[in-house]
Amino acid sequence: QFGTVNNMIQVKRTDFEVFDALMIDSQECADMSDLSSSPPGPYQQDPYITKTSDKLKNPPILPPHLLQVLLNKDTGVSCDPALLPEPNHVMLNHLYALSIKDGVMVLSATHRYKKYVTTLLYK
Repeated sequence: QFGTVNNMIQVKRTDFEVFDALMIDSQECADMSDLSSSPPGPYQQDPYITKTSDKLKNPPILPPHLLQVLLNKDTGVSCDPALLPEPNHVMLNHLYALSIKDGVMVLSATHRYKKYVTTLLYK
């Protein structure tokens, strides 16, 4: 015998008894004759009708982590004013709008590519 032997495994006949027991168990559990292919209950073609009380509810409250708009944050004195702080993961893929000042509305959206990219639209 030449060379060295690495990662040698010896398999005994008794090791296969475990697999035989697992195979017997899986065959007993695989009896699916009593299960149908669709769930029980009637099926209808009626459209979903919303109640009028559902339409009158207020919109949901905005989660507090979405109130942290990147455009409203101050940058440090030593920072480039064009650089924004790193956004939270929950801020990604949301559209933010600042209130209209001097007839200008600002929209922003932050996406992650290789880095974070924030797109600003001025109207």
